[in-house]
Order: sequence, then C-alpha cells, then structure tokens
Amino acid sequence: MRTMALLATFLLSTVAFPMTASADVCSTVDVLEFDGNNANQSVTTQVEFGPRIPGSNASMDLRNWFMETRPEFDWRLDPHHRGGYNLTNLEGKLIPSDSTEETPVIVLAAHYDSRHRAERDSNPDMTEQPIPGANDGGSGVAVLWELARIIPSLNLDHEIWILLTDAEDQGSNNDPSTWALGARAWAENQTQDDINRTDGFLLVDMIGDADLKIYRTFPPSLNNEEGNRLWMAVENLSGPLGLLDGVEDCSGSIGQDIINFSSMDGVNDDHVPMNEVGIPAIDFIDIRYGENATAWQGYWHTHEDTPDKVSAESLAHIGRLLELGLREGSWLRADVLEPTAEAPETTEVSTTFSPIVSGVVLTVVVMISLAFLGLHQSVRLKR
Repeated sequence: MRTMALLATFLLSTVAFPMTASADVCSTVDVLEFDGNNANQSVTTQVEFGPRIPGSNASMDLRNWFMETRPEFDWRLDPHHRGGYNLTNLEGKLIPSDSTEETPVIVLAAHYDSRHRAERDSNPDMTEQPIPGANDGGSGVAVLWELARIIPSLNLDHEIWILLTDAEDQGSNNDPSTWALGARAWAENQTQDDINRTDGFLLVDMIGDADLKIYRTFPPSLNNEEGNRLWMAVENLSGPLGLLDGVEDCSGSIGQDIINFSSMDGVNDDHVPMNEVGIPAIDFIDIRYGENATAWQGYWHTHEDTPDKVSAESLAHIGRLLELGLREGSWLRADVLEPTAEAPETTEVSTTFSPIVSGVVLTVVVMISLAFLGLHQSVRLKR
C-alpha cells in the first residue's frame, strides 16, 4: 500500500502540476494588485474590536467597518437564531449592470466570528476566555477585505458575492451540528436557481500562518467532478505564482512548497453545507498553525492566536491566487467562458503530455488515491 501511495504521489507531481506557465497567465500575474500588508493591517483592526462572539458589539463593529470601507458592494445583513445564538451573516454582492437570473456567481467566503473559549490554552485559568482569533477568523476576513478593494475595478462579467459567516467557531467538539451555524443557515436559504448558477464557493480560513502549507481538503471527495474542477484550477494558478515546490514561476524562480497536493486534509468547515446543497465549494485552510505544528495543534484555539503570528506574505499568497483566478475566469465552469479560436484557455498551462495520455494517467491517479485515502487523515471537524 505504501508503494501505491508513493506511485500516486509521483504521478500527481508529473501530471497534475503545471510545468510551464503560459505567457498570457504571466502577463496577468504582472498586474495583480493584492497587497498583503494592507490585509495584514486589517487583522489588527479586527482583533482590536474585541472577541467577535455572535451577538456582541465587537461583531457589529466588524460588520460596520467592512461595509463602510467597501461601499461598492450591495451589503445585506442575514440574521438567524441557531444553536442558542443570535447570529448575523454579512453578504455583499457586486452585480454587473447587464446581469440576468442566469449570470454565474462566484462566492468568496470566510467566517468572521472568533472562538468563545480557548480550550487548548496552556494556562488552565484562561481556557474559558475567548481567543483573539487573529488567524482563526481574522486572516480569512483580511483576504476578502483586500480583495473587495480590487474586485470592483476588474469589471467582471459575472457576479461576485462576499459572504462573512457568523457562528462557525462556537461549537462543541463532540457535536458536529453545533459548528458552521451561519454557513448552514445561509446554504439552506439559497434558492435552487442561485445554487445552479453558483460556479464556485471559495472559503478561506486560517491562511495567515507564516509557515503556510495548504493541502487539498475533503470534502469534496476525489470523485467529485466539481471539486476536481476547482482544485485543478488551484493547481494551474499556483505554478505561475511560485506556490508549487520545484515548479518555475513567471519570474523564472523555483516555487515554494505552499500549495501541496501530495496529501489531503479532512476538514468539516463552512464549505461542507454548500456542497451538501449542491454548490461547488472548496476550503483553503492550514490546520497546522505555528512552526513545526502538527494538525490541530500549535496556536490553534489558544490565546497565542495573535496578530503577530499572522504573515502579510501568507495572506498575499492566497489573495493573489484568488485574484488571479478571478482575472483569468478560472473559477467559472468551462461552458460559461468565451470560446477561443485556435488556442487553449489562458488559464491552462502547457505540459509534456498529450491530452489522451494525461487523461489515462489522471484516471489511474484517482483510482490509486481512492485506494490509499484511508491512510491519510480522516475527515474531522475543523476543531
């Protein structure tokens, strides 16, 4: 079985990873505007509001700050009573003037609440106190806040929705139903028409660690066509940005090991309710928070989750990837993209394999991966 795992890893590294970025993609990389320092400063702003517990003044202050500083979006408060909480999601829409009921939607999402207790803190006197939530909560909001500055100027021909979910991080470790309350409420209230036209739900959570490492997460599973589409887009975008280990980026430098497909992390986060109702959704999350931390350890759910632990460079890695995907149309389904005359789509990258060989090998990869998937981490709560 170990040999099969190694074989699959080798095949993934030679087939799935882009080898040479196209000139068109690199020209787009040159004009990316995402500012990691801007995003990082907003983490401190959020933490200074205080613990963002559902129903708190700090939560209201964060929502007001986000709306007031990003007025180009049409903002709506989405209140619910769930699990004993009066929670409020914040939803902002940027809709083209010629939008119709069939115009595609891309949702960018993050939870903005911070956990009400630090059950993993080393000081037993502090375990019942709320955490600062700089990375767990603050980092995802920071990336969306900076993207919301940029997106209006892109003049995209599809809708962009920004969703800040409440009460993601308030639950009990023994009860999955107590987590992601805001996301579940939002998903359950989507119309079937809106579900059908949502091409991607991109969740960012805990992506500020200076030692950033993003693995593919499941759900969705390896046999989920829409999940594979979105993760393949991530692979194709990561190479030109220098986020794939050993892959040359647009500047000619060898990439870092930031986005890694050699293994998978099972995570139950705000993307799961979306997949359950039929919205294609993936989760960008680093569950190893802190230098040399193992999964769900380190600074996670402790009072050490402070702004000084969040890296502007890491925020920029994820923010630039999302921005590049928006500019290139990479998050959209292929059937809504403009056809090209005699060239592949600009989001694709050249490889040394023919389409037939690549398809055969990728099929083998999926079959082998399903066989050894049980050796990797099983699905567990974000907790």
